[in-house]
Amino acid sequence: MSRADVSGFFNALVPVGTVEAVRQEYQVFRTAGGDFLVFSPSNRGSLSFHMTHVSATKVQALSKVVGKEEVTSGSLLKDGRLEDAFGSEDKVAMRFDLLMCLYVMVAQGSLEMEKEGRNLVFRRRKDGA
Repeated sequence: MSRADVSGFFNALVPVGTVEAVRQEYQVFRTAGGDFLVFSPSNRGSLSFHMTHVSATKVQALSKVVGKEEVTSGSLLKDGRLEDAFGSEDKVAMRFDLLMCLYVMVAQGSLEMEKEGRNLVFRRRKDGA
């Protein structure tokens, strides 16, 4: 699928969950192809949303790295185990991709998130989800 062709993303979207972040809410959906779409409200109007495509491959790679210890997008940015899945050239893009994958994992129920100081901290759910 080319970068401009997003028509395949909208076939049979399945709601995964909602994530209440610091400044806004993210709604996560699974596509028929197994990837994820993350929607967040736009400030351009009440009916406008930003959409981010999140690869299931990246979510799986991140799932293998996030263990019992808490992580932030910054700490994951330094983790060399993620370079193959996320690339390492553009650190700003990589941090955004990591954060979107973390939101997907929160929506799925496998991680919990809380704000500690200026950071969003993520950890595996204690109930084993």
